[in-house]
Amino acid sequence: MKRLAWASLFWATSAMAAPGAWVDGVLPVNNPPVMPAVDLPVSLPRANPAHEAWAQQTPDQRLVYNVVTPQILPWPSSLPKDATAPAVLLVPGGGYQFLAMDNEGFDVAKRLDKQGVRVFIVKYRTLPLPDSFAGFKNALAGLFQRGERPASDNRPYAVADTQAAIRYVRGKAAALHVDPAKVGILGFSAGAMTVLATTQANAVDARPDFVGMVYGPTQSSDVPPKAPPLFAVIAADDRFFKDQDLSLIHNWRLSGSGVEFHLYSAGGHGFASQPNGTTSDAWFDQFALWMKASGITAKSDRK
Repeated sequence: MKRLAWASLFWATSAMAAPGAWVDGVLPVNNPPVMPAVDLPVSLPRANPAHEAWAQQTPDQRLVYNVVTPQILPWPSSLPKDATAPAVLLVPGGGYQFLAMDNEGFDVAKRLDKQGVRVFIVKYRTLPLPDSFAGFKNALAGLFQRGERPASDNRPYAVADTQAAIRYVRGKAAALHVDPAKVGILGFSAGAMTVLATTQANAVDARPDFVGMVYGPTQSSDVPPKAPPLFAVIAADDRFFKDQDLSLIHNWRLSGSGVEFHLYSAGGHGFASQPNGTTSDAWFDQFALWMKASGITAKSDRK
């Protein structure tokens, strides 16, 4: 991938407000949400003495940081218990400093559940930060207010964890009532970066069958062989990616694979579950329609 694309994504976070506007208001979460979770095998070990912790950006937007143990969180399905269905693995963003678990995880999962798919949230490892809430706030201030770059690249660890999640879902397809030929990933911001890198890695047993990227990279010449169908959306005023060209979309299309791309006139960054009165509000309905039109989900899926 071209250097510009990686550099831009490395700065991507899921904050709704402009940099510097929300760090002081972030609060610790003393009772993090309890969800069924499965620990994933770690194929790329990394020492991190910190403890996982949660914070909230707003009362309905929670973040998790210092994720040490990668996990997959199966979303409680409203499908018939024994119905076999496609799987969508959600990969939240957060600049690799945290994961936006409500905006790009739980809230999206609730909507996806109605589309005839089984949903799994990938809780991948984040960058090691100081083992305290004060340390977490200072790290965020460094990113948002002081413009400091993280000291290390978390992308290889996030990719390893996402690959492990794909292997888990596909390997347990019968027990999870998942169609092993319809296991896709949908990522946001840094999660979209992870989705792209996972797809580009093209590992035989961790290759997604369809790919979704929401406010992620649009610039790259690296398209994997026999690339899976791609759905991508971004706003023209996205503060992290507006200087990128659309070479990824162009090259993906030239590869012969299916591409659905939406460039919204406005919407900013982080609009996953945050309607703001722009055409970007339509992204989820368009993703759902794309899955139906592509034959991933059935035409008779619920609304």
